[in-house]
Amino acid sequence: MLKKFISICFITPLLVNTVNGQGLGGQNGDEVSIPELDCVMEPSEIVDVGSALPGLVGSILADRSDRVKKGAVIVKMESSIQQASLAQAKMKANLKTSIKLREETAAFGILTQKRNQKLLKTSAISIQDMDQLKTETRIAELQVQQEKENRRLAQLEYARAKSILAQRSIRSPVDGVVMDRFKSVGEYVDDEPLLRVAQLDPLNIEVIVPVSFLGRVKPGMQAEVMSVVPGADIYLATVERVDTVADAASGTYGVRLNLSNPEYKVPAGMRCRLSFLPADENEFEEVAKDVSSGETRNVEQDG
Repeated sequence: MLKKFISICFITPLLVNTVNGQGLGGQNGDEVSIPELDCVMEPSEIVDVGSALPGLVGSILADRSDRVKKGAVIVKMESSIQQASLAQAKMKANLKTSIKLREETAAFGILTQKRNQKLLKTSAISIQDMDQLKTETRIAELQVQQEKENRRLAQLEYARAKSILAQRSIRSPVDGVVMDRFKSVGEYVDDEPLLRVAQLDPLNIEVIVPVSFLGRVKPGMQAEVMSVVPGADIYLATVERVDTVADAASGTYGVRLNLSNPEYKVPAGMRCRLSFLPADENEFEEVAKDVSSGETRNVEQDG
């Protein structure tokens, strides 16, 4: 029993020294650098593009691996009925004959009313006839207003028909590449996707970091990323998001980095290796950016 007690007393200070000296930052109290970690290169957005209205597929203007621009038409649905409705609505919106007819009737009533004012003074017409003429003139003026309102409604119907026809042209929501094609020309579509489009600029770099480094990775930090493909180039990514909730089972938390990829040189959907840059190197990068933009900053560095 005495031997066990002596052993525990001897081992306990050793463990405390080990934790305080090496486990939390080495013998000199410096922080342990974050090791190289596995990561995954993923598209920043993956969108399943579908039709807002059910119908038949008229034409597909993009196929797998094609590059598409945001707003470009990639699928056209069959729209003969919508085009006919648009033509009809446009014609109604441009009609002015009924308005002119009511305006002429109202103008004639006003002119007749002015002429009959003299006849009323000489008692050539009765007051009842004059009141009837005034009423008919007022009704004609209201009919002019009614026809103008009807034309305004026709214009709104025309705008609605244009919107419905526009929905028959499916546009890409992002700049990217078509990943897959799910439908063919002539197929009926209700709520199924037509194409899958991936946005490859920027790329998301997803990495899992041990909780022992919680608080060490912050938004704005930079890291070197390299694909597992032999001979791959090294790229610079910036930390965009850091999970605030860790996974207790694995003792890790997630970090997302942003990697600019304007020419799509970096392929997505691949595994990679990632190394976070030390704080002093991140500061150096920031100073370099400030100098290039005409600004200067003093950064203290250890000699």
